[in-house]
Amino acid sequence: MAQKKGDILESLVSQLERKEADISCFLDLLDDYMALYDIKKKLKADIKKRGVSYETTSASGKATIVKQNQSVKDLVAVNKQMLMILDKLGLTTEKTIKDDDDEKL
Repeated sequence: MAQKKGDILESLVSQLERKEADISCFLDLLDDYMALYDIKKKLKADIKKRGVSYETTSASGKATIVKQNQSVKDLVAVNKQMLMILDKLGLTTEKTIKDDDDEKL
């Protein structure tokens, strides 16, 4: 189900265009959304690599401890912010306008 970043941006811009809301301030919010998209991908990669928790050496260097991966909490926060941007732009599943290109995805 992985889509390319460019396809996602194109779809979001298309939604704004159809709402006649493709103005600079909203397009700038889409830039923020795509920056968060990049961060989300990195966080997911870190979780995949290190797991939800990981072993590390304590500050004293004498013991091995299990730490919670901060990327898990950060991923939740990033996803929440991304959803808030979509909501503020009025881009919800209830208001999605599907075109021929979207059906091929």
